[in-house]
Amino acid sequence: MMESKIFVTINDYQRLIGLIEFSSIKFREDEGASQLLRGLKTANMVAQENISNKIVTMNSRILLRDVLTGREKEITLAYPHDADSTVGKISVLSRAGAALLGRKEGDVVMWRTPGGIGEFEITKVTFQPEAAGDYYL
Repeated sequence: MMESKIFVTINDYQRLIGLIEFSSIKFREDEGASQLLRGLKTANMVAQENISNKIVTMNSRILLRDVLTGREKEITLAYPHDADSTVGKISVLSRAGAALLGRKEGDVVMWRTPGGIGEFEITKVTFQPEAAGDYYL
């Protein structure tokens, strides 16, 4: 499956490139981090105030639907230091986080799960910092 280009804010791009460059080797060798870096290298960069409110940006809350089971779950795309799976905050350096960044409502994204490859539809971006006027989250 060919990956389509992702959309990221200039601010998210700069922070994430810095995060990957300065993260430990352990993080960089992780599949999520290398997947994220590949996406960022070809991303369409957009000013924070111009990004569509249907795009997943950092600290966005997203309603996901498991294509196989139909179950829905709301998660927040977080920086690694804020990630906490017990409250649905997933790290952008995880496989799931890297797959979600820059995608839009209606996209179906895939990543490896304990049970194989999971397919998830981004049903709705329920909160996006930029849409709320918060450009520094």
